Amino acid sequence: MSNLAAERFIQASRIVIAANPKSGASSGLSKAQELKKTLESHHWQVDLTTDLDQMQSLVSRYESDGTLRTVVSAGGDGTAAAVLNRISADIPLTIFPLGSENLLAQHYQLPRDPESMAAMVSGMFVDELDLFRANGKLFLIMVSVGFDAQVVQCVHENRKSHITRWAYRFGILRAIWTYRWPTLHIELKRQDCWESLGTCHWLFGFNVPKYAAGIQIIDDAIADDGLIDVGMLTGGNALIGFWNYVMVAMGRHRRSHRWKEMRVSGLRVSSPAGQGGYQLDGDYGGPLPLEITYSGTKAKLLVPRPQLRF
Repeated sequence: MSNLAAERFIQASRIVIAANPKSGASSGLSKAQELKKTLESHHWQVDLTTDLDQMQSLVSRYESDGTLRTVVSAGGDGTAAAVLNRISADIPLTIFPLGSENLLAQHYQLPRDPESMAAMVSGMFVDELDLFRANGKLFLIMVSVGFDAQVVQCVHENRKSHITRWAYRFGILRAIWTYRWPTLHIELKRQDCWESLGTCHWLFGFNVPKYAAGIQIIDDAIADDGLIDVGMLTGGNALIGFWNYVMVAMGRHRRSHRWKEMRVSGLRVSSPAGQGGYQLDGDYGGPLPLEITYSGTKAKLLVPRPQLRF
């Protein structure tokens, strides 16, 4: 943990809020507007936008003239990842949690009310976490390949407005009956060398040890060690796949003989049948193949000072 990364931003007065009006079960735009008014009442100069291109333009301009203090991602974990992919990793980023899960906000105990957020912005305490790339795209929390990626794909393809937890429950029920558990071929990177690890049928990779619905999969993952914590389950048919799902949901998967885990600096996943996809930070990432590598840098996350965490 270090606050050195925030030094050149401490005297700056401009804040850019990037709001996702579709985050969570209801519109968060009114909450983002309330945050803007609160920050302005503390004498910050605040821009609020729902357009990522406009956000990127504002951030670039204010960073160039030295007036940018922080960027606030008002939304869920997917919104934070989308913002991060548009700004420099050196810029302090914080999250105003409006999404369905808000896993990163949970992990760092980020405040949900505007006044506490204003106090945190004033304190300018920065923590760092690893940045990994999945097929070139930065992500913050986790990646998975297999059953839950199928659920996420189903939910997002059928999305008409805001996503509720019921949408995911229906997606799980549908995937239980339709998912075919294709074989995944795995390569791991250790000390700049790639090596084959064989096959599995469900894979998780964690940077931050958080997963949806409070499920703990690799709860001792380390967010700043330059490594990603990988867990794999075997079982290529509907019956074993369903049992694996039950074990994960109950938090007993690490006791299973079908489970294997390790820490690596890179990961490749492919399927010879051309089946399967992956999800990043709760959003569908795309079809396989997938390559994950450490970016060589760390995100700068604006968080509460330890003695002030809620």
